[in-house]
Amino acid sequence: MYQLWKLVHLIGVVGFMAAHGTSMAAALLMKRIASPRRIAGVLQLSGATVGAFYGFTLLLLIGGIGAGFAGRFWGQGWIWTSLALLIGTGVLMFPLATRYFRRIRLVLELMDSGTEVSQDDFDRILASGQPLLATGTGAVAILLITYLMVMKPF
Repeated sequence: MYQLWKLVHLIGVVGFMAAHGTSMAAALLMKRIASPRRIAGVLQLSGATVGAFYGFTLLLLIGGIGAGFAGRFWGQGWIWTSLALLIGTGVLMFPLATRYFRRIRLVLELMDSGTEVSQDDFDRILASGQPLLATGTGAVAILLITYLMVMKPF
């Protein structure tokens, strides 16, 4: 049973990385795009993966929890630390990413409605360090969680 739960968990992880990677790449790419219309397209691509991201997150949690029970790992610290890192990173990253994408969408909506928005103001929003902070935080968390799952140090 452990192998089946681990497979479910890994399918969830791969899907999570693919769906979430799209949004992370979009956030980093928008800093280099000058055209609001092209940025709107990148936002649409990122938004299209949100449902898959949440679905695969649920799958990786279900598979990980199932594997934890099947492997009798719940008495070990590494599994609790991994779960805490996943949840903590999500709690930290969600407001960072959401705020950044929401501000860009708002400016694009203002531009579409004919409201004057200076390119400097738009560039200032795009130049925010929030995507880099979120991406770096997520990358470090993924590396730590991977280490904990493979090495099971405690």
